[in-house]
Amino acid sequence: MTRRKFNYVRRRKTGKIKRKTAVWIALLAGILVLIPAIYKINSYLHPRATGTVRVDRYRDLNQTHLKHAKSKGIAPFKSDRAFREEKGKLVDDDKLVRISDSRYYVVNKLDHSHPYLAPHAAELLSLIGKRFQQKLDEKGKGKYYFRISSLLRTLESQKRLSRSNFNASSNSAHLYGTTFDITYKTVMKRRFPWKKVEVADAEAIKLLSQTIGELRREGRLVVVTEYKESCFHITAVK
Repeated sequence: MTRRKFNYVRRRKTGKIKRKTAVWIALLAGILVLIPAIYKINSYLHPRATGTVRVDRYRDLNQTHLKHAKSKGIAPFKSDRAFREEKGKLVDDDKLVRISDSRYYVVNKLDHSHPYLAPHAAELLSLIGKRFQQKLDEKGKGKYYFRISSLLRTLESQKRLSRSNFNASSNSAHLYGTTFDITYKTVMKRRFPWKKVEVADAEAIKLLSQTIGELRREGRLVVVTEYKESCFHITAVK
């Protein structure tokens, strides 16, 4: 191999090594930039709890819930199948309203209940949301959504629930379409236009608890704080 050819081959090898080195340096720099960005996005989407969640203790007895439920609600259904067959007529007759995510609340995935309420109970949900948001605005907290964990049940679904939850009474106000549970473990906050995430914001949850208490004093609802299930068990009064 001539000296000229040897120098050419050496320059080519050196050039390849430099290019590979540059690529690895660029990849390493990209990783170093992406790691904190990914961590920041993850913490944004999955925020840690802020403060210790404390809620007010409300103790309206089951008999009180049942009194209002029976006077304002529908007749209980024995089975889920019977409810599914009749729900359309109940909606058409304005005796039930379908409940879905709204500007104030999010409906959890329901295992033992159906997303329906009597009209006056549906109106109460919206009123809780409106009052809650007013309190958030006064505190400069921004927009939050509370979470609904249970709605209308049938005797069949109530029986299933009682097998895993000993607090679930066989004669529940949930059977009449007047009653719903609002969880106080977390609330929801929109992080992106297409995504809401759970937030354990103690101040926001305390404001939710206060909102429920105010409406209780106004005679709009009765409520019991269920600590095992971490929810407010609420029955609409009027």
